[in-house]
Amino acid sequence: MKRAAVLGKGQLAAHACDVLTALPDTVLDTVIPNRCEPDWDLRLSQHVAEHHPDTRLITSGHWRDLEPGRCDLVVSVLYDQIIGKELIDATDTIVNCHPGRLPQYRGARPVNWALRNGEPLHGATLHVIETGIDTGPILGEVAFSIWPDTDEVRDVWQRTMRHAALLLSDTLPRLDQITPHPQDEALAVTHYLRDNHQLGSRSNWTRATSASP
Repeated sequence: MKRAAVLGKGQLAAHACDVLTALPDTVLDTVIPNRCEPDWDLRLSQHVAEHHPDTRLITSGHWRDLEPGRCDLVVSVLYDQIIGKELIDATDTIVNCHPGRLPQYRGARPVNWALRNGEPLHGATLHVIETGIDTGPILGEVAFSIWPDTDEVRDVWQRTMRHAALLLSDTLPRLDQITPHPQDEALAVTHYLRDNHQLGSRSNWTRATSASP
């Protein structure tokens, strides 16, 4: 049996837990929710306590509390820390579900940046974790239409979560059968939190000029 761990937050991370638990050759050993869980999304810690009571729950939020080598598979889903080399090197398979297209939207707030840039498409990507920021080879990806003239950040975020859930459902059961392909570094762009001031009207869930529903 493989032992798996999930690190992250919200409904999407909870979905990853459910998918892994349903696999016949995998046990969900450990879950590490982000230390600060948002009140606008499902609380991963509560979901695990209610639906996976035999799973070890680490509430510190820190990947360092997952002993290197304990788990064969580590899945990061909206996790808020950069995972260190010691855990990467000690894990057979370690992957991240990124809420954006790669390599064009590495780093922070890919939904906001895609709308700010007027993109007609957005997506979600499952990739191998390396020491760089969202740089690892791609295991699976999904793309879908967005409409920057009418979409708000919250609209595209919700759409991203729905498509990312399907991506996890499709890829996690067959990770051993997928050959990852490298990202095209010529297309790579990384966005950092320090660049948030450049997002303008796309810095929040809705634009300041948008009427509330």
